[in-house]
Amino acid sequence: MIGIDGSEAADGSDWFCYHATSPSIFPVGFCEINMIELTPPRGYTKLPFKWFDYLRETGSIAAPVKLFNKDVPNHGFRVGMKLEAVDLMEPRLICVATVTRIIHRLLRIHFDGWEEEYDQWVDCESPDLYPVGWCQLTGYQLQPPASQCKLVYRKGVLL
Repeated sequence: MIGIDGSEAADGSDWFCYHATSPSIFPVGFCEINMIELTPPRGYTKLPFKWFDYLRETGSIAAPVKLFNKDVPNHGFRVGMKLEAVDLMEPRLICVATVTRIIHRLLRIHFDGWEEEYDQWVDCESPDLYPVGWCQLTGYQLQPPASQCKLVYRKGVLL
């Protein structure tokens, strides 16, 4: 079970259950090495956040890197590719999206027409990623980019 530092409920009701091989957990320093913004624990005011200082101040020990999943499949995604992606904050919505960054098996998904603050990191093998045209094929409502009212398809291709 994993709890987010600074927001643990006394009863553990806000913990997450991840298997040790999950591609969704990372070793200490992963974000810094890959220049990904890391949200410090709630109430932690010493900025910029430094893992070494935090571990020392809290009397914590970092999990060894060897415990984490290092497999990176040859996924084929490239920056700029378009897709249809589930909004993880609103899972009923599938939106027009663009791959804007790739770090190993992680894809930064930008929801077209929205600000970068709404971007989400998703594993390359996530079941929440679909090829362009999937919503049309299945009859599921695709959320158009925020700046557009209607998507145009011609011969099954998103224009």
